[in-house]
Amino acid sequence: MITVVAVGCGDRTTTYLEVGVHVLKKMKVVAAIDPNPERLRYMQEHFDVPAEACFRDMYEVLSQGRIADCVIDGTMDQYHLETALPFLEQGYDMLLEKPLVNNEKDLFLLRDTAAKSGSTLTVCHVLRYTPFYHKIKELILAGAVGEIMNIETSERVGAFHSSVSYIRGKWNREAECGSSLLLAKCCHDIDLLCWLNNTTVPVSVTSQGGRNYFIPEKAPAGAGTRCLVDCPAEVRATCFYDAQNMYIDHCMLPQYPWQCTGKNPEDVTMEERIASLKTYNPHGLCIYKAGGDLVDHQNVAVTFANGSTALHTMTLGAMRPGRNIWIQGTRGEIEGFFEDGIIKYRTYDPSRTWFTEETCDVNAEIAQNGNHLGGDAGLVRDFCARMEGAAPSISTTDISDSINGHLLCYAADKALREHSIVPLHLEKQ
Repeated sequence: MITVVAVGCGDRTTTYLEVGVHVLKKMKVVAAIDPNPERLRYMQEHFDVPAEACFRDMYEVLSQGRIADCVIDGTMDQYHLETALPFLEQGYDMLLEKPLVNNEKDLFLLRDTAAKSGSTLTVCHVLRYTPFYHKIKELILAGAVGEIMNIETSERVGAFHSSVSYIRGKWNREAECGSSLLLAKCCHDIDLLCWLNNTTVPVSVTSQGGRNYFIPEKAPAGAGTRCLVDCPAEVRATCFYDAQNMYIDHCMLPQYPWQCTGKNPEDVTMEERIASLKTYNPHGLCIYKAGGDLVDHQNVAVTFANGSTALHTMTLGAMRPGRNIWIQGTRGEIEGFFEDGIIKYRTYDPSRTWFTEETCDVNAEIAQNGNHLGGDAGLVRDFCARMEGAAPSISTTDISDSINGHLLCYAADKALREHSIVPLHLEKQ
């Protein structure tokens, strides 16, 4: 058994533990740390963590020395550095949620601390581990497209997810959540650009975008400040983002809107949910007046050292959520929509002066692997293999292989703020 200390017992940590403990049956949680007693109760009930091994203060665990093989750190972005460093210093191997940190100084401090202590620090870039992107990487490594010339990706965040996580959610203000929207939501996608094109490195980036839709000026005429309190029924009837519809009638992600109650989602009564939306719950606010400051759309344009280019587009409030990718190379091209699970590989046929197309369907693999279209299970399986001494896979996101993607995010946000082209000075991993 791989013994684990769980630091931050929210959705991401418990998702990884579901795979490691209950599916793979390779992990055992020996200590759980969370300031919320309800989350510690959840750890006792779902992962058999003894009550005496549940702590609200991580220093109670640190004072015991190294008591496990590894740490899974799923705390919020702004707490990663302060929670990760002391465990790395004690020599724990670690699975750390993305994004690692929001600045270059702390990023290199994490990397150097892990290196000094001999710890393995794996980043939760789950997209690399999905059958979809793993297959695309295999095609590239096999020479299917030749030299990469251009990559285009997009992240279309659906209306519900945009509301529950970002516009009304706990990632709605950079000062509070610790990350820009690009870093919080799309460090996966920026990582993919560097990983798929890792025979070279990015050398410059520019970015455009802003917050132009989820603002008070775009609210429907007559809209109130809280949906269930002062917004007229006729306005709510045509608003995509009505809190009653989103969170009471059709809630897709119940782990998020009820966190502010201090209870586990399944323990919050309907009366408590409605009362919270009418009073203190940020998800009850008019989405146009929720007060966040993150962008709601952004483009990132990258130039690599070998002359290849990449473009990533992120938008909130999309009708059909999902990720799109198109890779053009000197010998072929790859295109696909992540949620469809279909990859199309094309080459040029001189005899017809037209293209030929092959289709790869990875839906069967996705169905076997669950959340994040197979990414969560793939990540935990890969992490367990490394803990057992296996060589890193092509997907493995050791911190050394995640540096460039993080630095590119920081530079893109700087370019957005300054309306400029920002140079990068990176080394090939």
